[in-house]
Amino acid sequence: MSVATRNDGDDGLLDRLPHVVPGARAARRGPRETVRRHPALVPLSEEHHHELAHARRLLRAAGAGPEERLAVASAYVDAFFTETVGHFRREEEILFPLYLRHAGSTPVLERILREHMELHGLVRALRAEAAAGDIPPEALRTLGNLLHDHVRLEERELFEEIERIVPAAELEAVRL
Repeated sequence: MSVATRNDGDDGLLDRLPHVVPGARAARRGPRETVRRHPALVPLSEEHHHELAHARRLLRAAGAGPEERLAVASAYVDAFFTETVGHFRREEEILFPLYLRHAGSTPVLERILREHMELHGLVRALRAEAAAGDIPPEALRTLGNLLHDHVRLEERELFEEIERIVPAAELEAVRL
């Protein structure tokens, strides 16, 4: 799996979003920085890439008209409850306890767990706003920014720490 920056002429956000190259093993963070991701973490990293694409769509839709805001919000609400909730569950029930056994509670892990709860709350509020047919631009901005920052924190700090302190044999036994 490779995470690399890309630029498609967007507003610059894409330069800060990783993108997954299936089958590759190295992860690029920026123009010159490459990071290897343990194979056990690759499925979650690939899902993170999808979440970053959702974050980009949410942020773009914040500047769009009411119909597009509603369409993008509804699409993310559906994706969150069909995909992201399961992703959070695998992290919280499998990966984080493994990390906790080796590192104990850390400020980064505590922040990530708080953000999982905050993301749940924001998406539930967005679902209610979508049902009412009115999506405030700020709701999309708040959710998009938190989602983006959350994924970056997991990829750049937590996953790297997990790879440093969890023995490879234990990571290899994990099925995410």
